[in-house]
Amino acid sequence: MQDDSGLKKILTLSWAYTLFKRSLGNRRAYEWMGREFWRVDPGQKVVDIGCGPGIVLRFLPEDIEYVGFDVSEEYIEHARKAHAGNPKRTFLVGSSEDFVRDLPDAMANADLVLINGVLHHLDDGEAITALRLARACLAPGGRLVSYENCLLRSQARIARWIVSKDRGRNLRYESEWKALFSRVFDRFDTHILTGLLRVPYTHIVVEAWNDDRHSA
Repeated sequence: MQDDSGLKKILTLSWAYTLFKRSLGNRRAYEWMGREFWRVDPGQKVVDIGCGPGIVLRFLPEDIEYVGFDVSEEYIEHARKAHAGNPKRTFLVGSSEDFVRDLPDAMANADLVLINGVLHHLDDGEAITALRLARACLAPGGRLVSYENCLLRSQARIARWIVSKDRGRNLRYESEWKALFSRVFDRFDTHILTGLLRVPYTHIVVEAWNDDRHSA
């Protein structure tokens, strides 16, 4: 579920969404994520689930194959225009449910799948579908890195309040995130992060591996 009521509706526009992310310090956060977790090498293939207007590409090596999709036609149109003429950039409109049934060849055998701030917009059933799609996209030994907001049992009041104002309404505690990922992946690690944005905020990073052992 996503709350686009009131002033939040403006974030459905790609320019407003990009500007808002930048104001929060998204650049510094993504640079850090790139160094510490994404660790993409030139020539690798990346699939971005819920890619928005393609902001993450600014923080990835130029010489990679990238496939991103989003349910927002406006976001995808913005991304296509920004990367027009680059044959290594593919942007699709659709949901995880659309693609998990018939995986496009372009999404197969990815070295890395990214899910950045998407799953907290989805209920458990929808999130499981996204994770199953991520697993289907991964080459053997490939990784999923998911970056989401997180509730903690003991959490600064201002950080909890800011998290609660997110457009995504499916907020989860760390234990709930772990339960969700365990339904699809056998092996994953979780990391609680603070201080990545200019405002008090709590994130969780889940890094999961495709070990070809789970029958979801």
